[in-house]
Amino acid sequence: MPKFMKLSVKDLEKMAGFRKRTTKDLEWITSTMKALEQRVGQLDAERSSLADRLEEIAARAEAVDVRLTTVSTELARQLDELGGELAGGESTGLDDTVEEIFTELREGQTRLANEQARYQIAFRQDLANLVEQLRRS
Repeated sequence: MPKFMKLSVKDLEKMAGFRKRTTKDLEWITSTMKALEQRVGQLDAERSSLADRLEEIAARAEAVDVRLTTVSTELARQLDELGGELAGGESTGLDDTVEEIFTELREGQTRLANEQARYQIAFRQDLANLVEQLRRS
């Protein structure tokens, strides 16, 4: 009888045990793969949602930036125009009042410029945080 045909009962039991373990391992791998596929789907949906939110935030911040720039530019233009009118005109005794108005306008312009800078800094920080969150996901 050939050598490979001389298998003992013990050898056959080992082969059956190996087959059972292999089947269990295959079932475990299959279930793990399904769970991983679901998790990848969830993470992709979350990433997509975060990307949409990031685009929305960027658009809103850009709109705020444009509006602040427009307002500060218009204010500066009006100040320049008013200054030109006062420089060309005669002194009417309202110098103190005009100086107060100029001071208020300059302070307002400074506040607008500072606010615009704060918005830009906060926007950049928000973008950096969102990018970091997307990298972690």
